[in-house]
Amino acid sequence: MRVLVSGANGFIGKYVLAALRVAGHEAIGLDKEWLNLRWYESVDLAVDITKPIPQMQGLDAVIHLAAMSNPRECDANPSMAYDVNVNGTNQVLRMARESGVKRFLFASTAHVYDIPPKYLPTDEVHPLRLNNTYTTTKILGEQLCQLYYENHGLSYAILRLFNAYGPEQAKGYFIPDQLSKASKGEISLRGANTTKDWVWVGDVADAFVRALSTEFVGPVNIGTGIETDLATIARIIAEGFGAKFAATPSDNATRMCADIGRAKRILGWQPTVSLEEGINACLDAAKAPRPLLA
Repeated sequence: MRVLVSGANGFIGKYVLAALRVAGHEAIGLDKEWLNLRWYESVDLAVDITKPIPQMQGLDAVIHLAAMSNPRECDANPSMAYDVNVNGTNQVLRMARESGVKRFLFASTAHVYDIPPKYLPTDEVHPLRLNNTYTTTKILGEQLCQLYYENHGLSYAILRLFNAYGPEQAKGYFIPDQLSKASKGEISLRGANTTKDWVWVGDVADAFVRALSTEFVGPVNIGTGIETDLATIARIIAEGFGAKFAATPSDNATRMCADIGRAKRILGWQPTVSLEEGINACLDAAKAPRPLLA
């Protein structure tokens, strides 16, 4: 299968490209900042998705990862967030339809359920909430996928990601920030009792590969079904660096935890990397950086 991956130079995109190739697919990377990939060795795929994207013949599927994914950055620049996350998604969908693509996968977020959600573990029928710029753009992106399915028959699945993590994740996210603090000798954490559902990025990539071969249309949670507080993560990282550690709880702590029953039934997917294994891999990478896909 020939699969186009938008946002291929991003954190998750790099892992998805690798997983597709390991699975025997022809993976084609598209990214505004990725300059070395070619379609049939003739078309440059350094593309701004907010502009019309040329039709690409011979394409079987699209995995759409390109987005502004940091909620704080989206709130700070809502016009850009809507242009990239909503208009950009529409442009990629339009290209997919015109190219005869049969399957479209959209990366969404568990934030669409609100933080905290109304109940735990949270399943895909939980009501959605437009609680900030980022979640609003993701909900609109999901609705665009549904629109193209109903109007044009473009089969799609939405993967609602919980807290993906792994080596080479950008600063501004919890685990990279704690790694940076620990490398300087100390972590001081507030809101230590806040919980998240942490899912290894390689397992996320595997979920996208599996979703290509199903006919299911709609949202699927990608998490672990295990909630872990921030203090647990930060303590492991501090110990790994021999750093000082102090944590204080919050009276307004939030919780998140995925119901992954649908992913197990529909995709035959479940997480394979434990939190301890994943954090240790992040520690190893932070202490001795090496090429991600070497």
